[in-house]
Amino acid sequence: MNSAASNPGPGARRLILAGLGLVFGGGLGYAVGRLIKSGVLSADGLGWSDIAAAAIAVCLLAMGVVIGAASFSRVAAGRMIDARSGRPATPAQQSFYRQQAIVLALAGIMMAAPVATVAVFGKVPEPLGSIVMLGVIAVFLVQTAFNLTVWRRGDEMMRQVISETGAVCFWILQGLLFLWAAAEKLGLAPALSAWDIMTILMGVYLVISSLMSIRRGLA
Repeated sequence: MNSAASNPGPGARRLILAGLGLVFGGGLGYAVGRLIKSGVLSADGLGWSDIAAAAIAVCLLAMGVVIGAASFSRVAAGRMIDARSGRPATPAQQSFYRQQAIVLALAGIMMAAPVATVAVFGKVPEPLGSIVMLGVIAVFLVQTAFNLTVWRRGDEMMRQVISETGAVCFWILQGLLFLWAAAEKLGLAPALSAWDIMTILMGVYLVISSLMSIRRGLA
């Protein structure tokens, strides 16, 4: 059997990663459902943006876990780099993927923390809210440091994808935000909170970054 037949192509690789993500996300969703049923968590005080943010957080955590797990195998990491070559990844490439996994997982934790706190405690006491906020800030600083490291270690194509994703998101979201703000001012649309806007921004960014990565052959 030749290497082209034995190594999965990009489509198969995406299906494998998606399957692993579904397994992780399904398990986490089941655990959350059990916690809600037992009364530990409550969805009564959660709005649409909280539910969407929780879903995005699960996606980010799932991607972080899958990529992080794959980074510990030279063969799996090599197939993420180039599914057709069959070459195992170098230790430096494995380290790069681990850093990407940390960035994704920390982003998921930051999005999940406020929602989880409200789901557990309902009306959050100010001291607890301050503690959670300090934790979010600390995670944000750590994630920013890893983000900068990933940017510096990435190649030109990866940097171009990140830049293009940022530019496309800026123009799309700027236009949508202006139209919504105008409709809100005229009494034609409900007001959005900062959390609502942040959730929409993250959702759009995830979709566009995934499409850009697939278009460039990075996913």
